[in-house]
Amino acid sequence: MNQQVRLKFEHEEFLSLEEMTIKLLNDANERIIRIDLGELPNEREERNYAKFRLMHIERCYEGHVHESYRSIYNSLWSQLYRLEHQGNYTNPYLKTLLERLRTVKL
Repeated sequence: MNQQVRLKFEHEEFLSLEEMTIKLLNDANERIIRIDLGELPNEREERNYAKFRLMHIERCYEGHVHESYRSIYNSLWSQLYRLEHQGNYTNPYLKTLLERLRTVKL
């Protein structure tokens, strides 16, 4: 019995890992561009859309994204980090620590 591999992400099915990778990279890139252009706010929820796609790709490749996609994948992560810093995002744990440090009397 010849069975086709079907990969899923959210409500989409893909016939190959390559097809899914290309689609998710394009989705992440489009979201980042729309944030950069100001069409979408630079907020965590908007960045997470791209982040979850990149994380799913990494999981599917078991932590080692294929070499042919690695430069695009790394570039998109770099753009997400840049957006986080532009959006004044602070990790909730670090934010709590900073607040505690400010309240400590020296």
